[in-house]
Amino acid sequence: MRVLFFTNPLTGRLRPLLPLARSLREQGHAIAFSTAVTMRGLLEPEAFELMLFGATSDEVSAEVSRRTGVDVLFLPPRELWAEHFAAARIDLLADEAVKRAGAWSPDLVISEYCDLVGPLVATSLDVPCAVVSTGPSPSPGTLDAMARRMAGRYTERGLKPPSQVPSGRWLLDLCPPSLHPQGWSPPLQRVALRAEFAYETAISPVRSASAGERPRVLLGPGTAIGPSFGFATLRRSLGSLGIEVAATGEWRTATGIRCDPHPAHAAESPLVGSAARGVSAVLHDGSAEMTFATAARGLPAVVLPTSPEQQLRAQAVEAAGAGLVLGPGHQEPAMIAEGVARLLGNARFTDAAHRIGGEMAGMPAPAEVGRWLAAAVSGKPRPRTPSDRSCTAGASGGRYAFQHLGGSRDVTALEPGEDVAAHTGEVRRPRLP
Repeated sequence: MRVLFFTNPLTGRLRPLLPLARSLREQGHAIAFSTAVTMRGLLEPEAFELMLFGATSDEVSAEVSRRTGVDVLFLPPRELWAEHFAAARIDLLADEAVKRAGAWSPDLVISEYCDLVGPLVATSLDVPCAVVSTGPSPSPGTLDAMARRMAGRYTERGLKPPSQVPSGRWLLDLCPPSLHPQGWSPPLQRVALRAEFAYETAISPVRSASAGERPRVLLGPGTAIGPSFGFATLRRSLGSLGIEVAATGEWRTATGIRCDPHPAHAAESPLVGSAARGVSAVLHDGSAEMTFATAARGLPAVVLPTSPEQQLRAQAVEAAGAGLVLGPGHQEPAMIAEGVARLLGNARFTDAAHRIGGEMAGMPAPAEVGRWLAAAVSGKPRPRTPSDRSCTAGASGGRYAFQHLGGSRDVTALEPGEDVAAHTGEVRRPRLP
């Protein structure tokens, strides 16, 4: 099977796709990525086939500003999402993307949630499309606005426009149930997909600080907000709480921790190895990677979002009871320290985070979803859809349920680690690399 991934050229949108892409390649499938050249440094070490072309994110933003006459920083989120993702980016990329993808002949297109070029390409080539959701969806009004702006781009190419955003056949959902809005229903057939991150192959729990130990708070990437907001300033505010601080991301410099006159732990990467041990809470920016890494380990968070999408994830964490949001204008060190104190002083935040961590542990791994996708694309026999055990949050062991496509109520149980192919029949691959 030949699988072509599409993504906006932003690290936070690309990285959540990599575990599934790696798993599919390990299963013998040909993998290619289509995005802008600015993602070369992240993708080249992976050794996937690359289609690097077209407008960068900054260039699309400049086009949006040119069309609207307003700096993108001042556009309402609904208008920004619709014009950027559903209009300008499609106009700048779609025709060349269809041409390049047609020459590569994919059997399956996979796009991240806000890449609307991939689904258009899939429609043009008449191949199935799966969409990866990296967090709570935008508001229904925003999605409707995107669908309206996108429709004309389809009709002018002789294609039937989809009725909604996202469009495609399957929603590969990284988001655990507790981080979706209450009453949310998936717009496409949902296939749960466990998030993996930072090149880890499994989600493992971390211990909280034991009795007699000082709690440790991890400062994640994206939270070093500016040159006037140094580590020393924040450390002084946190110092009154009697905690230890571990730092990662841009808090690190070539000589160690930024502006820190006192000893502190320095984590090499988000929530990996010793950086995670003994951590009681995390300070992060609401990126997909840090949101899911923190949630998977059952850790509460103080979230400092700056973009509309980060705000969506931050609000979801807060609504689930697993953290607090400090929006722009409320991200001063004293306010952050107050938020951390609230997390550490009330067990309900940690309890809620543990619940979400249990949900994520029950979601099918990328390798399982990859095998299911191969069976689904091959056509016959019709595979059962992998569902997750996230409704029994926190359970260890247990069984995955795989439900038939097409509305059948028949359910087959699959033990953890058991090959999905045993329940779907032979996985026939139309083309092998």
